[in-house]
Amino acid sequence: MRKETIGFKGGFHLLDAYPVSFCNIIDEISSDGALETFQLPVPAKKVEQVIVNLCPTEPWALPNWVILKHKTAAFLAMVKEMQTRYFPDARFSLAINEKEERVVEDAKLFAGSEDWIRAVPLAAKYPQDDPIVLIKVLLGMDVTFGQDTMPLGIVTLDAQTVSAIYEQGIRGKNVNSRYLVLSGTGLRENEIIHVELGTSVKKILKNKVRDADAFRVFINGPLRGKEITDFSYTIDWSVNNIVVLEEKNRKVLFPMFKADELAFTTNMLGESRRCVYCNFCDDICPVGLEPALYYHHYVRGEKHKARLYHLGKCIECGLCSFICPSKLELLKIILECKAPGKNE
Repeated sequence: MRKETIGFKGGFHLLDAYPVSFCNIIDEISSDGALETFQLPVPAKKVEQVIVNLCPTEPWALPNWVILKHKTAAFLAMVKEMQTRYFPDARFSLAINEKEERVVEDAKLFAGSEDWIRAVPLAAKYPQDDPIVLIKVLLGMDVTFGQDTMPLGIVTLDAQTVSAIYEQGIRGKNVNSRYLVLSGTGLRENEIIHVELGTSVKKILKNKVRDADAFRVFINGPLRGKEITDFSYTIDWSVNNIVVLEEKNRKVLFPMFKADELAFTTNMLGESRRCVYCNFCDDICPVGLEPALYYHHYVRGEKHKARLYHLGKCIECGLCSFICPSKLELLKIILECKAPGKNE
């Protein structure tokens, strides 16, 4: 049996558990406000390492085929021109979903003839594509979550940002739009859109939400993104997807006995229970922390003690909250424990 190239402990195969299919038509949406333009990232320090991430791990992430258009060689030619123009002294690492065999094969063939780049197939196990995890797995470096890696000479780029750098910096085109993924139980269908920067969420979701009593909207996913209630929120280059979840106010009896029936839900009504010491959060944590330990310090009013147990290593992926059968808001608790305070 072939061993997975995971690179870290824990994690979860979201793509396998929650496969998302998209409608074939890519909707074009124009801005209803001031049109914005992609800003070319210009590092102040010499770049020594560039990671190109072709290993999305979330079902609401933009699939590789949208940018690569099933033409990996053409995309890699863009990467080479970008390297020559902007990062001539840098070593490149391509992180690729190992299940995309054609992409892996083309990338390895390309890298075999170049001495500045390497192709690394990885298991698409969330949060494998987190920049901190990628840096640790690919470069063998320990970087703190939230740390700016630019001063370390490390740049991490996704496929769409590579394309934007190429189009604007090399071809001289004005990049003022991007692809987004719309998905979730609150939508009529999952789809990919091409939207101008500066467009409001209200315009994007018009006629796309199911007829439901209530729904919740998340920018960049329900695990580590943020919920918005003001739909005048406008799209910039940091927005990768919009997830709309139907609100479900139902109680599930003894959810700790249904751990194999995991489902995304926004429901907290009647769900929150005491910690049942199942250790699911410990097992799934990709950086080897014990989220339940922080929970118990928190409920005892000892947030300062939680910070003694490597709390700074948390990458805020949200898997502990996701897996918890008692629906404890562990990530929220961790964020509160991280905040400095006096002997709380």
